[in-house]
Amino acid sequence: MIRIALGMLITLFLFSCGEKKETSTKEKEKVTNRSFFYTYDTIPKIYQYREVVNGMYEQFHRVYGVSRGDGKHIILERFTEDGRLTETYDFVLDSLSVFDHMVVNVKGDLERAFVYHNRLFPLDNNETHFATKFSGILDVNVLLYESFRKFNSFTKREVLSKSLECMKLNERIRVTNINTDSKMQNESLNDIVIYFGKSIGLVEWHDKDYQQHFVLEKIISQDEWFKLISG
Repeated sequence: MIRIALGMLITLFLFSCGEKKETSTKEKEKVTNRSFFYTYDTIPKIYQYREVVNGMYEQFHRVYGVSRGDGKHIILERFTEDGRLTETYDFVLDSLSVFDHMVVNVKGDLERAFVYHNRLFPLDNNETHFATKFSGILDVNVLLYESFRKFNSFTKREVLSKSLECMKLNERIRVTNINTDSKMQNESLNDIVIYFGKSIGLVEWHDKDYQQHFVLEKIISQDEWFKLISG
């Protein structure tokens, strides 16, 4: 009887260990959307993107982390190929919501946009809505910029000459030009596909007809970038 009881206990123990091992393996295999966002690092990294339809066009994104009284933030700054700043996004690291959006207006001044909706990066299968308003081309015009992003799938892409696990998103961008005097407005829509690489961030985007297609070409240091745009 004792032998039978011991045998049952050993069987239960082995089954329990196997179950824990299986659960642990599944937890390791689980992929979260968050793991495809930029990693926090206070040392700036420069993402160099090239437009593959017309290889002359480039974009540079500077990404770095800062710590403030309200926690850690990730700053994303977008620059033209000649090093001119166009806009800045400030993401709260814990929630990945947009804390602040700055835009360089037509006068060349850095302007703080008014953020109506602050979700730009989808952490689940729900569609995100980001909406921000800032000055237009004329003094009587304002622009309402909106982004709707939806998770599509996890996929493999070639990034920096390596096969990398990526998160594919479908994005609809709506830009509404509003005349504050006449209250007249017109809007434009653009559907694009974007890819975020695991532990890297944004690695590729293109419109549905591939008339414009940017891919990540390099990740370089800030010093390398300064030399590149100054020379």
